[in-house]
Amino acid sequence: MESTKLPIIGYACASHLGESLSNPSGPHGASGQFGPPTLQLDSTRLQLPYYSLDDDFDDPDRTERILFEVIEKALQRSQLSPAEIRHTGLFIGSSSYDLRDSEIDYRQKLEAGDQSAVPMPFTGYNRLGESICRKFAIDSEPFNINSACTSSANALLLAQSMVQQGFYEHALVVGIELYNETTLNGFAGMQLIAEQRVAPFDKTRDGIILGESCSAVIISRQSKGSASLMLRGGGSCFDPYSITTSNPDGSTIARTLENALHQTGTERSDVVAIKTHGTATYMNDISESQGILSAFPEQTPPITAIKPYVGHTLGACGTLELILFAEALEQGYIPKTPNFEISDPELSLTPLQEDLDATDGVYLLNYFGFGGSNTVLVVEKV
Repeated sequence: MESTKLPIIGYACASHLGESLSNPSGPHGASGQFGPPTLQLDSTRLQLPYYSLDDDFDDPDRTERILFEVIEKALQRSQLSPAEIRHTGLFIGSSSYDLRDSEIDYRQKLEAGDQSAVPMPFTGYNRLGESICRKFAIDSEPFNINSACTSSANALLLAQSMVQQGFYEHALVVGIELYNETTLNGFAGMQLIAEQRVAPFDKTRDGIILGESCSAVIISRQSKGSASLMLRGGGSCFDPYSITTSNPDGSTIARTLENALHQTGTERSDVVAIKTHGTATYMNDISESQGILSAFPEQTPPITAIKPYVGHTLGACGTLELILFAEALEQGYIPKTPNFEISDPELSLTPLQEDLDATDGVYLLNYFGFGGSNTVLVVEKV
């Protein structure tokens, strides 16, 4: 099946590293390794590392401030006119949306002795979408996608489908995942938080470090200038094996990769490299490595991971890791994977240890989430 490629005409993000993996102000050491983030959070009497944007978590205006700054920058880069923005489709992917706002409201009412205090006063998904539409004069009804770590990746695929079908000329896709105690305590309770660093595919890996991000990607029917990255589409596949992990035999991930290739008319030999989901948890790395080897039995493309740079941003990682990967490709390189030291014989895959020249061609971006949602995006550097 031949894909209909859509140019990515604008993007922006806020992350622990800013908008570039080579940001000199980030936590990049001389050895090329990434240690624990500078911010240590106290949660359930545990010291937890965390990749944050700042530490102003109690600011009730923080969510909208970060959100609006990122979207404003993406819209400026897109060169869309006010009239075009008004009719742009809005798609939001997140696993927590404005959950922190609920936590702040609840705590303030408890401290004030307010009898109306309830734990989650803002229970819908519409508040952020409505705020974005008001702020940027968008007439479209927002779409909200919550599919765990594939949320904003799936939002991109839905946006692409609706643009291709003619519902919109342009689509604004937002991925947002900001600090909240509910998510942090949940992952700490599952004992998935690493102690020192994120080390995907390394034998000594011990889990994830959460991070926060807000990112925005704008796709269009027509290029508004010199778009160098095209969204070809992707593929999805549901895995009923477990609520928290894909089948360790890699079969579902292999099927997701094959679906993405088929849906976009991409041959295996066309794939230059794969950005893995790369969470550095034991089960994810096993299932992902087995899936890649099954989908590419003759020759495995180079693989890399983004999470050692910015942490696991959950529902926002679809758009964030696309942007950071796109920035690296724009600068002419496929980024290496920090923190890899010891090969794991169970995996039979070794991520890039040095930056690799980025050629024009097709790249796959993997995203796998709780609840059995698996998605692969296909992008093309031109």
